[in-house]
Amino acid sequence: MPGAGPPAAAADKADGSAARRMPVSHPLTRASVVLLLILFAGSSALSIRAYALSEQAASTTSNTIESSDDLLIELLDAETGQRGYLLTGTPAYLQPYDAALSAVPGDLQRLDSQGSGIPGSGPSLVELKGLVAVKMTELGRTIDLARAGDHAGALRIVDTNEGKRVMDNARGVIGGIQRAAVAAGTSRRSSLHIQLDVFAILAVLLAAADLSGSLFLRRRLRRAAEEIGSLNASLEGQVQLRTAHLEQANQALQVFAYSIAHDLRTPLRAMSGYAEALAEEYGGQLGETGVGYTGRIRAAAEHMAALIDDLLSLAQVTQATMNLQDVDLSAEVTAICDQLRDRDPGRQVRVTVQEGVWVAADRVLIRSALENLLENAWKFTARRDDAAIEFATAPVGDASVCCYVRDNGAGFDPAYADKLFKPFQRLHRADEYPGTGIGLASVRRIIERHGGRTWAEGSLDRGATIYFTLKAKGSHE
Repeated sequence: MPGAGPPAAAADKADGSAARRMPVSHPLTRASVVLLLILFAGSSALSIRAYALSEQAASTTSNTIESSDDLLIELLDAETGQRGYLLTGTPAYLQPYDAALSAVPGDLQRLDSQGSGIPGSGPSLVELKGLVAVKMTELGRTIDLARAGDHAGALRIVDTNEGKRVMDNARGVIGGIQRAAVAAGTSRRSSLHIQLDVFAILAVLLAAADLSGSLFLRRRLRRAAEEIGSLNASLEGQVQLRTAHLEQANQALQVFAYSIAHDLRTPLRAMSGYAEALAEEYGGQLGETGVGYTGRIRAAAEHMAALIDDLLSLAQVTQATMNLQDVDLSAEVTAICDQLRDRDPGRQVRVTVQEGVWVAADRVLIRSALENLLENAWKFTARRDDAAIEFATAPVGDASVCCYVRDNGAGFDPAYADKLFKPFQRLHRADEYPGTGIGLASVRRIIERHGGRTWAEGSLDRGATIYFTLKAKGSHE
């Protein structure tokens, strides 16, 4: 059938085209799907591993922070018990020390076990063990001397400030261990973020290929995001727990300070009263030397009372509630200097105040800091006929507002500048310039609570300059 040829040929041609298309398109599509599935499976495995590592790092971080905080609190409790016993001689004050003596070895063992997985923490842990051993030995030695009746020997050890230096070093080492733990946890979390970025790229590829697995991928991404949120919440919980521990320690120290102040005021008043009565009723029998001794007893009791008052003020500065607002420091400085002139009208002091210095601060606390700074400047310029005090600002680094109080008074040796802001650290004799050495320590704590910093410059007989930084006006809103 001649007419049947063309239709058959056409059919053969059509079948051949279909046969040629199928081997090309079908295997390529299947290969792309297989490739995407392989990539997806490999990325899933990597992400799961990253998540497991992040979980492990988060647990290590939180456990290390908790153990180091427990150790620091135990050391503070031990020191609190020691001071209470040395001041009062009451054995009941040794309860925190005895409890810490039992708990510290366990805290160190847990911290050693948990911190071993943190890169670079080995030397710090060794150093911390040594500092803790030295601190506990020092506390035990002073308590043993006091128990044996040698209170003077115990106080001589305390007065060396070696125990405080060891405690400060221990705080620094613990802070370094905690920072290293947080850094390790952050590094592991960043690894998880990288894996999630890989998932995002795969999501685009799978969507372009219109694969049915895209819904599963989105669920996996959402689950991973939830896991990251859970990790963040866990770390925030640990930070809150650490803050609560520190607040408990601060509250315990505040209660102790008020208790000591209450317990010591009564015998101090009795000592002063009896010394006064002794001088009045038996002054003739005591003679000039004996009356002089009674005067020294009264002066020492009054100085001790002043120390107690300043310690309570320092505790209040640490615990006071912050109420940030815009404060005109220039106006505050002018008002304080006017009060100093009214209190000491015989003095001629040239006061220079820069106008328009505004900051964001708690008005009550910053007023207290300024009073301490200006009263110091007023006191240490007392022997100058050309006494001068200046309040102004200076550009320093990235500080929002850097203020300073400068005077041309007695000054100080720059080699001992680090002692200025420590409690009871005085660089001048009490008979030259009265005081307890608490003022600048209070200033530093107030400025630190505002997120600022303090430092000093000066030289002997050439005056001193105290700098402090605060946030600019309006930054609290």
